[in-house]
Amino acid sequence: MLIGEILKQYFNVKEEDINKALEIQQKLGGRIGEILIQIGSITESQLIKALSIQLNIPLYNNDEGINYEEITEKIDFKIIKFLIENQFIPVKLTDTKISLVTNDPFKLYVIDYISKNLEKNYEFFLATEREIKELAKGFLFFDKKEVDFVVEKDIEKLKDMAFEAPVVKYLNELIARAVELNASDIHFEPEQSRFVVRLRIDGVLHNFEELKEDFYLAVVSRIKLLSGLDIAERRLPQDGKFSTRIGSTFIDIRVSTIPTVCGEDVVLRLLYRGKLGFNLSELGIESDHYEILKNMITKPYGMLLVTGPTGSGKTTTLYSILSAIKSSEKKIITIEDPVEYQIKGLTQIQVKPDIGLTFASALRSILRHDPDIIMVGEIRDTETAQIAVQSALTGHLVLSTLHTNDTVSSLFRLVEMGVEDYLINASVLGIVAQRIVRLNCKNCLEEINLSKELVKYYNIDEIYEKYSDLVKEKKFLKGKGCKICAGTGYRGRIAIFEILDYEEDLKELFIKTHSTSSLMQYLKQKKYFRTLREDGIIKVLKGWTTLDEVLRVS
Repeated sequence: MLIGEILKQYFNVKEEDINKALEIQQKLGGRIGEILIQIGSITESQLIKALSIQLNIPLYNNDEGINYEEITEKIDFKIIKFLIENQFIPVKLTDTKISLVTNDPFKLYVIDYISKNLEKNYEFFLATEREIKELAKGFLFFDKKEVDFVVEKDIEKLKDMAFEAPVVKYLNELIARAVELNASDIHFEPEQSRFVVRLRIDGVLHNFEELKEDFYLAVVSRIKLLSGLDIAERRLPQDGKFSTRIGSTFIDIRVSTIPTVCGEDVVLRLLYRGKLGFNLSELGIESDHYEILKNMITKPYGMLLVTGPTGSGKTTTLYSILSAIKSSEKKIITIEDPVEYQIKGLTQIQVKPDIGLTFASALRSILRHDPDIIMVGEIRDTETAQIAVQSALTGHLVLSTLHTNDTVSSLFRLVEMGVEDYLINASVLGIVAQRIVRLNCKNCLEEINLSKELVKYYNIDEIYEKYSDLVKEKKFLKGKGCKICAGTGYRGRIAIFEILDYEEDLKELFIKTHSTSSLMQYLKQKKYFRTLREDGIIKVLKGWTTLDEVLRVS
């Protein structure tokens, strides 16, 4: 019986998947089973089971264990090395027979080699590639030269595979698909029994497909070659980058690898060059907040902080502010780690801690370059905080970020970093806290009803009444899911904000009470001030996003 028929009968593989694999086979070659794995129709384990049925070769069961010492005493290591390289692992030896485990019993040259070099009968068992590699590890305590030879040969094989047409084509098409879906990251994740590719779309990770181990390793090798990384280094993290073009879109791709117990985990961050406008009015800032923020960033000196967790859009907000205030009359210098986007009109510095170029040292140096506006990517330590505050006090507008949950806690974070209260009051103009929520897909919108319990629990009617000037029409909407939004119901993202205008009365209260609750109680009397969740609910009332999204991040 053909392998395709077995897969349909025993593993419910669809006819259209078989036909798709046949088309790919005609164009690029390869085996049907392997192609079906690559396109995500089956797993390697399913293919091995199907081969077992087709060829009447039993699946390997390791209940008895393997006597590696006996095998290596009775078989020349050069023969063992050849078998391991070709994924035929000797697991049992008697006077008349050798038992071998493989995932590819079609390698006739290996069978011929066994017949010529081992005067024994042979029998085969089937296992997945991962299982075979685990079995092979038992042989790697022998002469190091021999082991290195195997490793070097494996690396050369991966280099060759990285330039093969299917690997090149796959990576190009994957990046193109990621761009089409507006993905920000591509994750290559090795797990215990599978190799997964996931895409981060609108801030949320989605499983995309699974790859066979050999193909996964070849794709990772190609990524490492493109980004100038050491293909042989799998024990330490590495960082690199490369650029590509998809249609008319130029993309800078930042690459990060880390070693895990299951293999190398690789993440590609896609940076869309020229695609983002960094326009303040497009971030989701409501009109009342926009006026407050505009007043802060047009001040000649002082410090504005943007706060939130990693991935909350702080860098985009800072770039948008800089784009709004840059002019030929101002010198703007940024210190970043990393420089994610290169923007015309800015002098941008990449932090390099390994050579001593830290945020603090760079900040100290740029003060001698006569800047008007300074952007520090992140205040991470006491030294950077103190220099940033001093810069704000000596005639510079300083923009930076902190990792805190809300606006008020940022004041106390500066205190923890050793900045004196009076210096905070003299330097800080305001603080912006933010999160990112997904926008409803405009192509598949439908009106929904929220239960009375939810409306009451989250004070939605009260928020609507308080901010009715911002919400022209109350309407709860949600995306049903369509082809354009890949069935998620969301497409695009927007920020929700909490903005603190650090006015004189608030400064006095901060010095007097040093109490988060006292400051929050005061702020709640101000109409402009609202929490992240309250600002998110305004977006829900406008139909821009859903309550689920707001609750997910706030």
